[in-house]
Amino acid sequence: MATAKKHIAKAALLMVFVTVLSKVLGLLRDMLLASTFGTGVSAAAYEAASRLPITLFDFALGGVVTAAFIPIFNELMVKEGRDRAFSFANRYFNLILVITFVISVLGMVFSYPLVSFLAPDVSDTVKEFATELSRIMFPMIIFTGIAYCYVGILQSFEEYTLPAIMSLVSNLVMVLYFYTLSDKFDVWGLSVALVIGWFLQAAIQAPKAHKLGFRFKPTLNFKDEYLARSMKMALPILVCSWLQPVCNVINTRFASGFEGDSGITMVNYANRLYIIIVGVFSFVATNLLFPRLSRAEAEGDSKGARVFAASSVKILLYLMIPLASGIFFLAEPITRAIYMRGEFTAHDAEMTAAVLKFLALGIPFMSANEVLTKLFFAKQKVKAPMFASTIAIVANIGIVSVLVKTVGFSGIAIASSITIALCVIINYLLLSRDGAIFERTDFADIGKSIVAMALMSVCVYFVNRNLSINADILRVVAVSGVGIVVYGAALLLLSPTEIRALFRRKKE
Repeated sequence: MATAKKHIAKAALLMVFVTVLSKVLGLLRDMLLASTFGTGVSAAAYEAASRLPITLFDFALGGVVTAAFIPIFNELMVKEGRDRAFSFANRYFNLILVITFVISVLGMVFSYPLVSFLAPDVSDTVKEFATELSRIMFPMIIFTGIAYCYVGILQSFEEYTLPAIMSLVSNLVMVLYFYTLSDKFDVWGLSVALVIGWFLQAAIQAPKAHKLGFRFKPTLNFKDEYLARSMKMALPILVCSWLQPVCNVINTRFASGFEGDSGITMVNYANRLYIIIVGVFSFVATNLLFPRLSRAEAEGDSKGARVFAASSVKILLYLMIPLASGIFFLAEPITRAIYMRGEFTAHDAEMTAAVLKFLALGIPFMSANEVLTKLFFAKQKVKAPMFASTIAIVANIGIVSVLVKTVGFSGIAIASSITIALCVIINYLLLSRDGAIFERTDFADIGKSIVAMALMSVCVYFVNRNLSINADILRVVAVSGVGIVVYGAALLLLSPTEIRALFRRKKE
């Protein structure tokens, strides 16, 4: 047990380091994108074009690639052995390859109507430009499918480093493009660089998968009972994974009616920053968590899986609750410090920050939802989270329609946060039917973190208002430092369960 915990801790630290490095490169990529293209026609066309293949992939496959694979692969490893598991993996790989190829071809054929649906209110110039760019980008769907197949294999063997590195590689390709070829090939070359980045995400994982025992053979057998089970699970899992991409589509459609053609880029810049900020913690937690939950369920240890999931949610909330508060109060200096240079103006920063601050409110809920849905998937019970996602998606359409009319541009982000909160509540209630996820002490611990966050928020608000520092990055660092100290001290005084356990282990 001690050895296993040390292995998990080591893997977590390595993943944190690699993921942070990847997010830093992603942030640099977005800074270069904003300063080079601002929020003009090229930026709007690129955002719409790059969003299109990603959105189609999310709608057609999304989280299915790993979520329908990992539980069954681990079950086969436990019950029937390595050879049978890799036989299933090969057939699954071929199925994903066929599906992604078909999606890519259809996407290239119907690019213009798809762009028009995604961004109905942008100018015809942007639509035509985005259509041409998207046809360059669509092959990335094939490489995305392959990459996530490899992720499923590697994570099942607790190999987390390469799946974490893959986004680092694609971000590095984009950053290098901006510093070397951007002036010569403009946004066209950037589209090619995006495809190359996704190809490399798949390519770097292939040798390790081969070493573990995966051998690609062009075979596909729909009569394979385990492949049939994965396909049966696919639709409910797919609907579960639709929440984020559907919200993104809705946000993009509503944003296309604001600020001329610039609304789309402002929302997408805010969303990218939001994902970069929260991605480190949620990526590490869920990618370590899901394979272990799947293995626990395959071995019949449902109680252990529930306890592990509850502890994971709480630890994430200890981190995400103060993070959300800090971003809410510091959205404007954060946005200015990161994006406001070159073609990206002060007005662009103000509008982007208005979206970011309200997206931040959804950060704790997004993190909790990741864990809860992964617990459902590990149990191979996929209809309940499908129901939760469907209700949340329908609600989002109504909520954003009302808030955009009453609140304006920031209503897009407020609706997203309300939607993910609703989904968490429904998922938790559905999971609780099989036994309580949280005990009273767990709710008390979460309450303590909220109290600590409230104390931190008061301090951050007043320090930010009264601090006489004009440089945005120094302001963010100074105010964040105060917030971290106050929150940390409050949490130590309130001493939730995981904090007490940490200090006990140190004393031992």
